[in-house]
Amino acid sequence: MIKVSDEHVKSNYTELTTNKRDSYFSTYLDEIKKTKLICGQLCNTSRKGTPGVFFDKITATIHCEALFQNKYVDSSHGLEHAPRKIPLILWNDYTMNGQIKVQTAYFNQPYLGNTARTPIWTKSLLEEYVARAKEGKLFGVYGISETNALRDGLLHAPGVKGGRVLVIGSEKPWVEACLLEIGVKSIVTLEYGRIESQHEQITTMVPSEYRRTFLDNSLGLFDAVVSFSSIEHSGLGRYGDALNPWGDLIVVARAWCVTRTNGSLVLGVLYDINNDYISFNAHRCYGKKRYPYLTTNWIQHYLGKGLQRVHVFTK
Repeated sequence: MIKVSDEHVKSNYTELTTNKRDSYFSTYLDEIKKTKLICGQLCNTSRKGTPGVFFDKITATIHCEALFQNKYVDSSHGLEHAPRKIPLILWNDYTMNGQIKVQTAYFNQPYLGNTARTPIWTKSLLEEYVARAKEGKLFGVYGISETNALRDGLLHAPGVKGGRVLVIGSEKPWVEACLLEIGVKSIVTLEYGRIESQHEQITTMVPSEYRRTFLDNSLGLFDAVVSFSSIEHSGLGRYGDALNPWGDLIVVARAWCVTRTNGSLVLGVLYDINNDYISFNAHRCYGKKRYPYLTTNWIQHYLGKGLQRVHVFTK
């Protein structure tokens, strides 16, 4: 169990009390309580799993419509600057009752409701990226070796080739280029910031559109879902999103809801099997403690390569 220092208690108490009149801090606790209630078994990280191929396997009843109806999951924190510390009252929820170590690394990059870092994806840019990917020389965002680790994972993922694929999180379209190289039919990219795609096989949406189209039954199902270095940020406030201790779990559960039976999830997140931690508000690192809950109901299929170790799961 992690002990919370007096300094941390004091700083977070001050943060909460001095901001209590602010609309966000006066309402977010109620919203988080509602979110946990709606989430049900999925957000209960004390449940025991069963031995899996890479780590324990966790199963839960997921109420898909309720998860998508919850607007708080997709809302902004509404503050001028992202929260710097985990509010004390949410400490146990973020750390799984003290099992997860906490470090400090602060960013304030409010993409939610704004434009993305690369707001226009031209067809010529995608064609250039695809050509580099075919040569094994696409740098992407994290370097050539990480790009090639993703390409390897995609080759082991049922439903990718010739399929309709959802990409969760994309600052620039290197993941999409890897998918086009393999031969997907179409891609839908979900990102906090708005993106204009000029490539005929790629459409984009923001979280509010994702939620709306699921609820009005126009979204449809995907043959595969791909996310690389995105989900580990969910619910930490870094990109303008509201604080949500289970933000990452809900993102992956929603992906499960929109994936066809026998489809796949290709996931690249910070990974250290024996060292789960949160660098707040930057990111999470997943190991044997939280990764099982992150991939609730998914079947462990393939362990790939890379610093952000690519895992492939099936439904």
